[in-house]
Amino acid sequence: MITEMGKPLPARRRELACWSSEKNGQSLVRNRRTGETFQVGYEEKFLLEQLDGRQNAERICAAFAAQFGHRLPTEGLFEFLELADQRGFLQPAGIWPTEGLSGFEVRQSSGGFTDQPFTQSAAAGSAQRDAKARAPSLLKRDLGRCLTRLATMLQSFGQAIQSAGRRIHPFRLKHFAFVPRTDDVFIVTYPRSGTTWMQMILYQLTTDGNMGFPHIAEYCPWFERSLRAAQGFENRPSPRIFKSHLPYQKIPKGPGKYIYVARAGKDVAISYYHLYRMYQGYAGTFEEFFQQFMRGKVQFGSWFRHVRGWWEHRNDPSVLFLTYEELARDLPACIRRISAFCGLNVPADRLPGIIERCSFNFMKKHEAQFDPALELLWEQGTQLNSFLRKGCVGEGAIHLNSEQTARFDEEFRLQLAGTGLGQPTADSPHT
Repeated sequence: MITEMGKPLPARRRELACWSSEKNGQSLVRNRRTGETFQVGYEEKFLLEQLDGRQNAERICAAFAAQFGHRLPTEGLFEFLELADQRGFLQPAGIWPTEGLSGFEVRQSSGGFTDQPFTQSAAAGSAQRDAKARAPSLLKRDLGRCLTRLATMLQSFGQAIQSAGRRIHPFRLKHFAFVPRTDDVFIVTYPRSGTTWMQMILYQLTTDGNMGFPHIAEYCPWFERSLRAAQGFENRPSPRIFKSHLPYQKIPKGPGKYIYVARAGKDVAISYYHLYRMYQGYAGTFEEFFQQFMRGKVQFGSWFRHVRGWWEHRNDPSVLFLTYEELARDLPACIRRISAFCGLNVPADRLPGIIERCSFNFMKKHEAQFDPALELLWEQGTQLNSFLRKGCVGEGAIHLNSEQTARFDEEFRLQLAGTGLGQPTADSPHT
């Protein structure tokens, strides 16, 4: 924590880009290094602009007072810096620009944006005029907590990998104050690792299992992306079930339960490639995609880091660590474990029906109720009925060539050796 007013403050990352919206008086700040997008207010955007590597707390507080007409408490500035650092806005400690960073260009945005660097422009003057004419200061209501509410991470399902060179169009951001409950259940996975399967299992265990719902998201929304977050999360009845692809470090911590499902990384690579092709129009080869996957340059980052982050907390009382392979090998036993972990009392005579409805064949027949973007995909002419592909264990061993297998195994050894997490095969499942 910085405690000296005259001490130089960290600089913002060069990879940040910013877009302003006239419609809601907010701005989008995108970290092009990580692919994450956050919604911030005028004060937060102004402070990021000031963090050019040449400022100290005293000068920034003075500039803030001149800009907005009221004093910025030093503790508010330091809390902002801490939150900005957590969200990847600041350069790592000890890294300073050789010269001060320029300002950033404020672009009017109707929802889409392009990856453009910060450039000095006349936007500083217009931003100053706009800020004074807008709603009362967000910082008057406590800058730190406000940024926590407004900085909602965007992980757009339709985002193409960076190497594809495509324009990125974010979904509309929703900001909300999330209040955890003791009976919340988070289903967490790296993509293509049994997320939808777990949604169906929890739906069957906590309801009468009727298949009359229009889409599983109505019962189990995607926590970090749901378009209904602002209105719906606090009004949902208990137990609330959420799905998420967040790493352990970013998942909201609370008194609820977390069920993490890991799947063999080679199988994930194959399934993820098909997802990119069918849902994002990816036209590259598997070899090209595999290179991106191994470098963590796909949506939701490195499989290795994601799995390891949750594996290290597998013994936490609030975490149940399962594998896709366990589910495939002995679904009834896994359902009993899940039910016990969540404290659910399910009559024994219901279990056969639950197991049947959680089978791959049954879910495939109801695929439209699990498709994450059915309406959007239909409008775009994307081939449907391909989200649940095969559900096979060991497919990666069949489709990866010897060089790809060797590279994956070496990376697995480097990043996950010593954790006790083994690689499954079709006849030797994870345990």
